[in-house]
Amino acid sequence: MFYVVNIVFLNKALLVMREKFLSFLKNRLTATKEIDQNLTIFGIFLIIAYPGFYLINSLFVTPEGYENLSLRISIGLLGGILCLRRFWAEQFKKLVPIYMYLLLIYALPFFFFFMLFHNPTSNLWQLNTLVGLFLLFLFVSWVDAIILTLVGYAAAYYTSFLVFRDAQLPPDFFKLLIIYISPLVYISLFSNQKEYIQKEKQKSLRMQAGAIAHEMRTPLAAIRHMATGLKMHLPTLITAQQNLQEKDESIPYINDAILEPLKLIPTELERVSRSAFTVIDTLLLNLQDAPSKIVLEKCSILDCVETSLQAYSLTDEEKDLILLEIVENFELQTNPHLLKHVFFNLLKNSLHYVKAAGKGRIFIWTEKGEKFNRLHFKDTGKGIPPSILPYIFNQFYSRTDHGTGVGLAFCKMVLQKSGGDITCESVEGEFTHFTLSFPVVNE
Repeated sequence: MFYVVNIVFLNKALLVMREKFLSFLKNRLTATKEIDQNLTIFGIFLIIAYPGFYLINSLFVTPEGYENLSLRISIGLLGGILCLRRFWAEQFKKLVPIYMYLLLIYALPFFFFFMLFHNPTSNLWQLNTLVGLFLLFLFVSWVDAIILTLVGYAAAYYTSFLVFRDAQLPPDFFKLLIIYISPLVYISLFSNQKEYIQKEKQKSLRMQAGAIAHEMRTPLAAIRHMATGLKMHLPTLITAQQNLQEKDESIPYINDAILEPLKLIPTELERVSRSAFTVIDTLLLNLQDAPSKIVLEKCSILDCVETSLQAYSLTDEEKDLILLEIVENFELQTNPHLLKHVFFNLLKNSLHYVKAAGKGRIFIWTEKGEKFNRLHFKDTGKGIPPSILPYIFNQFYSRTDHGTGVGLAFCKMVLQKSGGDITCESVEGEFTHFTLSFPVVNE
């Protein structure tokens, strides 16, 4: 029994370490919001450039020195696999950061140093190696670029020695290295400057949003207090008006069809102000930096969903659009406050696009599994164009007037911090289907 407990504990520890390592690699890969676009562009570059330059050299340039077509083709194929990552199985999609780092090592420092070792007197390959290192320093941070360069150099050296029993450095290699260092340092500083500018933009956006939220809270609070006062006294005034105009004809007459709807105005004002506060709180929460760790609690998915729907201040018309069918209730470890705002983001988007399409409903249901339980959130509104779908979880990525590019990135962060994930599939004009996965909670 002791050994079984130790094995289970070790497996869980390894899974946690793997998830943390993958998350670390993904965060290190790039600081820009266009991470997926960059990966696709890099993959296309590998497909075209590596076999393409071999063909160009063969057709228009007299080949000199050592060449390796199979090495170039293998890099092109690996680039093609990277471009097709959206079609990978779910368990492999999490390995994209590791795959990318290995591909960077193989395609840039390893390839160029390997070719340089076998063309030590070629000025062309010295220049190619420098260009390859430039690309590496542009794509990742300077710390990662140095590490990948050293790993690629070592792998190229030992591979050359094992295959050809030889790995010659170019003449005056250290002089060349000094020449390389100067532009690479400049590229590193430029890359860090871009990262700094991006962070400053995000910081400025958070400060502006905070200032706007503060300015909006004051009038909204006043509206809510006035609505409370009207809710207490307006019905009495309306009843008094109705009684007086029945007894005294000199009193200005107001039709009951006008008076009765007035009773609903305070309630509507409260709902609108509460909804505005919800939007402000959600936006501010979405803009916060991702915490290193969130506090998890044990709760049921039914309670989380129902609490969120009640807190969102839905109109009667919006309530009619939502079909909730949680036949299989399950427990989960999550942060209820953060998960509530995940539902707020999904609700806000779905309601907007269902109304914009003039059709559709919102369906919410659950599904139990062996390792993960799932909550499905589907609307049959406008759908998402296929050109946008791969990037919807990127922070600050938005191609519509409706979105800010922070809501779905926040959802992704909360689910992953809870040990789960959120994915999306969509057909433009038909539906958008989000799947929220939660690890099974063992008793």
